[in-house]
Amino acid sequence: MTATNIFDAIEKTTLFQNVDTSVIEALASRSHKKSFSKGKQLFAMGDKAEGFFIIIKGWVKLYRVSKNGEEVIIHVFGPGESFAEAAVFRDSRSYPVDAQAVEDVEVIEIPRGVFIQKIEEDSRFALCMLGTIAARQHYLVQQLEQVTTRTAPQRVGAFLLRFCRKENGKTTGTCTVNLPYDKAVISVRLNIKPETFSRAISKLKPYGVHVEDKKIIVTDMEALRDFCDVPLIEKPC
Repeated sequence: MTATNIFDAIEKTTLFQNVDTSVIEALASRSHKKSFSKGKQLFAMGDKAEGFFIIIKGWVKLYRVSKNGEEVIIHVFGPGESFAEAAVFRDSRSYPVDAQAVEDVEVIEIPRGVFIQKIEEDSRFALCMLGTIAARQHYLVQQLEQVTTRTAPQRVGAFLLRFCRKENGKTTGTCTVNLPYDKAVISVRLNIKPETFSRAISKLKPYGVHVEDKKIIVTDMEALRDFCDVPLIEKPC
């Protein structure tokens, strides 16, 4: 991947949408592409945080393993999204979670050194980064609240709606969903059992959700949104 390709990928990321070109150029000149096959670890909890990542292709889950050995998924990130930014600010300079590719993944790694250097040099850039990271944390708190207050069908329906918005840019009408990664991963993320996922889909039929082959069709996004109590401004998955 050329420096120009890396620049373009960074510039398109939400994290850097309002950042000056000169800052992106500096970051791109020091960044590099990495590839990971499905199931490979990008980093483990406690590893030294040498940088953060932007996904070009594929999906990455951030998770922890509880004391009783159960996996708890914090979030799953997809193309165009960044993750592990907050880790480079930590005093310990270590990753607080594990990261694993749930599909074959291509990422850009932005080194901590150049990132911190630009933050120290440019107060506007620093404020932009802090605002974005704060918004990310607020969103994750919202997701946690929704997982604990919604029923299983509502969680699955909300996931489908967010995916429609992210992948197809749609908030009304009909949407076709090709599940981006294994149902087992989605189930863990939504805090339900894999078999519950299929039952939840069946319970969403009155709200315009049905399965065709390996695709999930949402024929009435408005009805599904009302049932799941998902606001139009809710961020994508």
